[in-house]
Amino acid sequence: MPLTAQTLLDRPDFKLQRVSGSPKAFRAPLSWALISELPDPRPYLDGGEIVLTTGSRISGATTSWKQYVGRLVDSGAAALGFGVSSYYPEVPEPLAGAAREADMALMAVPPETQFARVSRAVADGIYDERQKELNFAVAAQRDLTRASLSPYAARAIVDRLAKAVRAWVLLLDHQGSLRAGVSAGRMHLDRIRIDLPRLRDANAASSLSITVAGETVGLLPLVVRGSVRGFLAVGRSTPLGSAEQSIVTTAVSLLAADLHNARSVLDVQRRNRLAVFQIAIEGDIAMATATAQTLDVDFPEGDLRVAVLGVPTGHEAELIDHAERDHGLRCLSALVAEREKGRVVVLMPPAEGDIRTLESLVRRIPRARGAVSDPTPAAQLPEAWREVRSVFSSAPGTAGHLAHGSDVATAGLLRHLNTDQARTWARTLLAPLTEKDRNSKIDLRHTLRTFLAHNGQSDASATSLGVHRHTLRYRMGKVAEALERDLDDPSTRAELWIALQLSDQL
Repeated sequence: MPLTAQTLLDRPDFKLQRVSGSPKAFRAPLSWALISELPDPRPYLDGGEIVLTTGSRISGATTSWKQYVGRLVDSGAAALGFGVSSYYPEVPEPLAGAAREADMALMAVPPETQFARVSRAVADGIYDERQKELNFAVAAQRDLTRASLSPYAARAIVDRLAKAVRAWVLLLDHQGSLRAGVSAGRMHLDRIRIDLPRLRDANAASSLSITVAGETVGLLPLVVRGSVRGFLAVGRSTPLGSAEQSIVTTAVSLLAADLHNARSVLDVQRRNRLAVFQIAIEGDIAMATATAQTLDVDFPEGDLRVAVLGVPTGHEAELIDHAERDHGLRCLSALVAEREKGRVVVLMPPAEGDIRTLESLVRRIPRARGAVSDPTPAAQLPEAWREVRSVFSSAPGTAGHLAHGSDVATAGLLRHLNTDQARTWARTLLAPLTEKDRNSKIDLRHTLRTFLAHNGQSDASATSLGVHRHTLRYRMGKVAEALERDLDDPSTRAELWIALQLSDQL
């Protein structure tokens, strides 16, 4: 319990007498004790102090006492100890009246009780309280650390934190979905989610404080590798003390570390899935199956569909996260892998609702699109993969669109051109662009592909790339310069388009 005026009043050796002030005023925590005879001690007050004075430099006028009490209230002083002496043998009634009006804790200090003893008692009490808070915080932090080592670390940390700070606690993922939390706070989920966008930017505020149903709620982001990967909400009717805030900070660090560890495991799992996928589309199904068993990767059996899903820059993490957690794909035991930034590949067995599952996934992610093959024997996956990539690249379509197997089957021209000589021609034609991209942050190859996919329409191409049309014009100038070609020539555009499609199959 914090040191208060009531604590001092209860000490029999001090023989203090209550003069005015409500029980609430006497329960206000004391931050320090100031002995001062100044009529205006405000320059020496920070708030929360008990001021000890004999009033020797204050006139007995009623207005003087009102002004004095007013100054104490303005500075945030918590209590006043008035030393009874020969100068004032009792507490002046104007002072008592002013204190009553301001609801300030006022006590009479008898002549035999030295101010120094009271001041020392305040200092000792504050030290003891801070030591208790420190011990409490250390014990709670040790408890949280033990919780972080449990099999269900996140849930254990949340439960221990809620008990330690006597608050409800919610742990949310980066999209605002509940991962763990005590039941008392779950009714506030919808309100809390409204403010999460303010914390999603890693450069945003380190925390937010909002009021929900009369309770103070702290919102803190969980940052992993520079990205916000989750949120912690802590709410109760009274503000947290400094020791409690340090406990919450420890919990945030442990939860972020747990996410980091989970992320590291996830990175390994993603690499394993991609390795199995790569072996499968190269045609060695036996090796893919054996590798999947070794790496503990689910590999669907029988005929398969192969799909490629894509998003523009800025939505890459959203695409892979949604695909990995998609309930429908999990039910199908689909293999999901990120082949490159913004490109997710899927191997899945044909089943009722499989196409709807992919279409739903594509529609949920901003500006996503995709292509999926017809069911094909596993041994023919390389051919199905080339075809589905071809249709994905040659028919960008609109956001939310999934090209089906019948669309893939119409990509006949590129199949006839799928020869070593044609691929060598494509590689040679695009070589200057490939070299430029190696030494530049700008993806000129992607810029050219988007420009050609939109029939050379600048506005549509710029919108698709998320840049201004003047920026697009500048980039296309760089493309033309690198290739030494006239991009207004229809024949040149056709050649470049075919070269880009063939290069995807290299």
